[in-house]
Amino acid sequence: MDEEKKPHEMMIEGSRISNAISQIAHSICCSFSKDDLANAALIGIQAGGVPLARRISRLVQAETGCRIEVGSLDITMYRDDFGTRPALPIIRETEIPFDINGKIIILTDDVLQSGRSVRAALDALTDFGRPGQIRLAALIDRGQREYPIHADFVGETVQVEKDWRVCMDWVEFSGTDCVYKIKR
Repeated sequence: MDEEKKPHEMMIEGSRISNAISQIAHSICCSFSKDDLANAALIGIQAGGVPLARRISRLVQAETGCRIEVGSLDITMYRDDFGTRPALPIIRETEIPFDINGKIIILTDDVLQSGRSVRAALDALTDFGRPGQIRLAALIDRGQREYPIHADFVGETVQVEKDWRVCMDWVEFSGTDCVYKIKR
């Protein structure tokens, strides 16, 4: 069944999402010196982490004057469920137009659920070099991790029953920013 046809429930919309992203950007600004920010880059996990990375970059630049580079990372081939899903996966673009060696990489994802996507992203990043440090920013943390992974910067934490999945729509893709939960 398509996600759009499954029962879903709206959780977060509009200005609350903008405020959460602003909170993440401000926390990043407070966590790093200007020199560190000059050596930092945001890499969004495709697809939902990419608009988050771009928005954080703009907000950090507005607050500090430091321009943080942005890249995108497709993790499809690194997922532990690759080949076991009923439908063929969509492979998206990986674009990292800078050298990650020695950089502070802030990996971004829209929703942190089991931790499996982040694990795959960490594996994928090693194909591009060896960052000096990797931190994680997630707009939504829904808990119930399967892997020992946590976000360093979180916009909102939500409590969701195990049989529901948290999803995100972005203005950049669907015309609206909203977080909703969908029955598995």
